[in-house]
Amino acid sequence: MSVADSPHSDRTAPVLDWLATELSADADLELAALVRHLDELGRPEISRNQFHRCIDLLHTRALAISRLFRERFASAPLPLTVNLHRAATRLVAALGKVAAGYEEVLAEVRHRLVRTMRRNPETISAKALEILGEQLTIAHLAGNSAPFEFWLRAHAFFLGSRSEATADSKPGSIPDTTLRAYKYLLAFSSTQPEGLSGHEINWLSEYLASNAKNTLIRHTPPGEGGLGWLWIDPDQDTPPISINRREPPAVEGLIYFTAEELARRTTSLIEQLEGDGPAPAGLPPGLERTATATLLRRVREYWASPPHREHSRRRNRYAVSVCSGLDAIWKMLREPVSTRQSRYATEWMVVNESPTGYAIMQVTGTANNLTPGIAIAIRRGDEEPWTLCVVRWIRTETPEQVELGLQVLANTAKPVSVGFRNAERTRPMRPALVLPPVAALGRQQAILAPAGTYSARRFMLVSDTQRLYIAQGRLLSLDMQTPAIELFQYEIDPYPL
Repeated sequence: MSVADSPHSDRTAPVLDWLATELSADADLELAALVRHLDELGRPEISRNQFHRCIDLLHTRALAISRLFRERFASAPLPLTVNLHRAATRLVAALGKVAAGYEEVLAEVRHRLVRTMRRNPETISAKALEILGEQLTIAHLAGNSAPFEFWLRAHAFFLGSRSEATADSKPGSIPDTTLRAYKYLLAFSSTQPEGLSGHEINWLSEYLASNAKNTLIRHTPPGEGGLGWLWIDPDQDTPPISINRREPPAVEGLIYFTAEELARRTTSLIEQLEGDGPAPAGLPPGLERTATATLLRRVREYWASPPHREHSRRRNRYAVSVCSGLDAIWKMLREPVSTRQSRYATEWMVVNESPTGYAIMQVTGTANNLTPGIAIAIRRGDEEPWTLCVVRWIRTETPEQVELGLQVLANTAKPVSVGFRNAERTRPMRPALVLPPVAALGRQQAILAPAGTYSARRFMLVSDTQRLYIAQGRLLSLDMQTPAIELFQYEIDPYPL
């Protein structure tokens, strides 16, 4: 009996009919159809051969549906609404099922049950890694981390892409298509995407899709001075780990990765963005030219010299009051002490801490409009001063559970207004916070201001909380820029213009 005459020959007809239709603009409808058809193809009466014949079409459709959701996720603040979070969860799971389908195909190819031009380890692994790249991107757009066993699956596809004729440990034996897809995963992970906004993740994903090829993978240790390298243990469900942060274990089969060349190539684009010439093509729709340059400067540092933790974190558990957002902090600090906490603060729980940072989890209230890079003020008791921090990362596994990673900037702050003197155009005074000098860091007085405030070397500073004080300041260095704030050191100019 032929396949066409078999009792199961028409089981995939509804799926194939749907895959033959044009992609609609209704992302929710398309996602619902994708989930439904993937469930149908997982039923026992559907033969694996029939499922495998659909896998490449499902690959193309799943990527197209994911692209419909990307901008919606990128434009939404964290935590996502219940509906958006549900959509993200279903989409991540659906992409995972497509990747699992490729695992089955690869296993059959390895056992020589199927061997065609399209059914070879190189093609299968490249397509699977492309799906995993989209799955990782969507997970971070939703404020989540990589799914369980994601990295084990990615490492297995990378190493399993070698054909039997070239199944050795040399990186040159890995096909180019697989290398590009795997390099995207490693480069994307090394940018610490949990610390990026949705629009930054979206554009960086497009940038890396074209430029991650400029990274390097090898199977031998980098030797002395290799602090720009990361290592991967294919037997562990973990992303690349910086040698600068943790030495690789003395085991065989490790993979080593560096994005130093990508960092060098990114410098030319940064110079274009910061220059006076026309803007380069392909700038992200959700980011301004200066914001794109700021993003690339930040990730370039991650690629050239991956950060390392200077102080160990210790677990703790105590309540703190939290005020989020520079504008809210500024208003709170200008009001009498007795009214500050009730109007602006919510209760969170510290889960671990170090001398330079905290990890805190939401306890009461509804967190909203959270993005990496915003200012946060916290304090443990009503009599203690507010500690100023910047949000380094956000994790939100559910809309009700939000965890923030904070970097301490100062243990006190004073609200002021600043305005930069720019001959080309008049800029309004903007709310800002003066932070005290930190001798241990070699930092002088600093100002925490909204992003885009800095525009010249000199600025006016006005304080009117206790008495009116006006001075001209001179910028010394720009120490931090995020999509929400910028931090710069300054001195009072003794010879104002």
